[in-house]
Order: sequence, then C-alpha cells, then structure tokens
Amino acid sequence: MLELSRKGDYALRAVIYLSRLTNDRYGRVSEIAKAKEIPQAFLAQILPLLASRGVVRSHQGAHGGYALARKPSEITFLEVIEAVEGPLRLNKCTGEQHEHCALADSCEMHAIWNKAQKQTVEFLGNVTMADMLAASHRKPADEQTALLPVTNNQ
Repeated sequence: MLELSRKGDYALRAVIYLSRLTNDRYGRVSEIAKAKEIPQAFLAQILPLLASRGVVRSHQGAHGGYALARKPSEITFLEVIEAVEGPLRLNKCTGEQHEHCALADSCEMHAIWNKAQKQTVEFLGNVTMADMLAASHRKPADEQTALLPVTNNQ
C-alpha cells in the first residue's frame, strides 16, 4: 500500500497550522500538537527537521516557538514531505535506483512507475501552503478542486 507516513502527515499538519499564524507570532510545540492532534513528543522531533531544511524557523525564549521560514506561497507539499522523509519515491526503480535494476531493460512496469512518479512529484510540488489556506475558505461543493494549485488563470 502506498501511504504517506505519520511523520510526513504530521509535518504537513504542523506547517499548515503555522501558515495561519500572523508574521509576528510563533507557534509553540504544545499548541500545534493540541490543535492538530499530533503527539507532542513526535512533533518535537519533526519541527527541528523542518527547521534544518529551511521550511520553518525557530525562536527561543518566552514568546518563542516555530514559524514559517518563508511565505505560504513559497512552501510546497513536496518540500515539506521530503524535508522529513527524504526524496519521494513511488517505487525503488524510479530515479537513481533504476540504474541498479536487473530488469530495467525488460520491465513492463517501468514506464508506468516513471510516469506516476513524475506526475506525483509535479502535483505535490505545485500545491503550496497558500493553496491550502485558499482551499479552507471554499465551499464543500468545491472539494474536488480544493487542492488544485491556484494559478493566475483562475
């Protein structure tokens, strides 16, 4: 089964939460964990990973915590997932691992996996935290298009 790990899911939830904060406010680990139903100890491990990859920034002190390192429109789902999981791969034969596959020249599935990989990475690389904020203001009838990236053509 292809499924996003808890770590990736929690990272996305935390970044979405931080996307809603005003520029001068930092979210505390306990606050984010409670609001997004994430185990606090696990979140305390995830947020430093996101900080080390430049997705969020941290601030020490009484009013410290975490905030986005950039605008919500500049942070993608793919970036958040890969910050905590490493490169996204639908199958081990996509990307650099392909050269080590003994079936590379005769595998009927290789082209499909590569196409799915490309489309998944492209889609997640185009959905930003700003898109999530915009989607949260849409009506339920708009659910099918809620996650589509916002473009200038809309």
